[in-house]
Amino acid sequence: MKKTLLVTAILASLVPTAHATVNVYKDDANQVDLYGRAYAAYIYQDGKDAKSDGRSDSYFRTGFKASSTLADDLTALGHIEMQFESRDNSDANSESKTRLMYAGLRNNLGQLTFGRNYAADEIIADWADAGTTNYSGNPALGNLNRQTNILKLEAKMLDDNLNLVAHVQPESSDDGSGDESQSSYAVGGVYGFDFGLELGATYTGVMTENYTANLDYDRSTILVAARYKLKGLTASIVGDSTSVDTPNTAAAKDANDWIAYEFSLAYSLDKLTGTVTYKQRDTDTLNDNTVDQTALGLAYKFNPNFRLVAEYVIDGVDGNEDQLHMAARYDF
Repeated sequence: MKKTLLVTAILASLVPTAHATVNVYKDDANQVDLYGRAYAAYIYQDGKDAKSDGRSDSYFRTGFKASSTLADDLTALGHIEMQFESRDNSDANSESKTRLMYAGLRNNLGQLTFGRNYAADEIIADWADAGTTNYSGNPALGNLNRQTNILKLEAKMLDDNLNLVAHVQPESSDDGSGDESQSSYAVGGVYGFDFGLELGATYTGVMTENYTANLDYDRSTILVAARYKLKGLTASIVGDSTSVDTPNTAAAKDANDWIAYEFSLAYSLDKLTGTVTYKQRDTDTLNDNTVDQTALGLAYKFNPNFRLVAEYVIDGVDGNEDQLHMAARYDF
């Protein structure tokens, strides 16, 4: 039975390697892997003489994935991921946060987990998050991203061509004070064809309540998506139809409904990758789009661990300024 010392593995992770994770412990039934990222970034955006034009967008991210065999076809698993951020010159303003923290069970059909995790709709929302820098994400879509208290079921069927996912989130405090809470549920799936095309859809219901103001804001979101891969080319589009119901307020019912979509195109040639993304949200009660962003990105990957990235973001919303993101990124 071979065991690897934790200290040795952490030191080894600082040396460039082709592996995405570093094994820090392994025996006949248990395994722990370490991974991480150092992202040193600078953002330039015109502050209009009222703010600084430049700021930091740097962070260090690290996580552990652990698994333990319970039976021939049953494995216990745990996952934790932390991030430490440096946004300006003051050490006092550096922040740390828990991105992921969940545990559960897995077999050859899928897995069931509970904790802080990606919501079910991320199974397709992530397709449009193809930019080269930290700018990206899903600003137009109504997806939930990472949430606390997520009970999530993931399953694979039809020779792994069909991926199904569902989650339930019981009432959970939004800010720790208990003044606001959120609960949600979602179901979705993705089917992959053997010629590079994937199709997906999700339905999400969100119930948010502000106890202090006695207001609730129920929301339902339908996402549909397509992604196509051909050699170095990846093209994706995610559409969003969201209905916002505010029955106990003075606002007109369904006044804040929106339609949104996010499009991404990425092409890789050897060590160089270029990306184009477009994100738009059109809200019913507003004449102009609340999100209207086009981004052009470029990444040069020296090896599987280290790359230089840049992205220019053109913001079409009135009053918003364009952004230039530049970063060095190291993954282990």
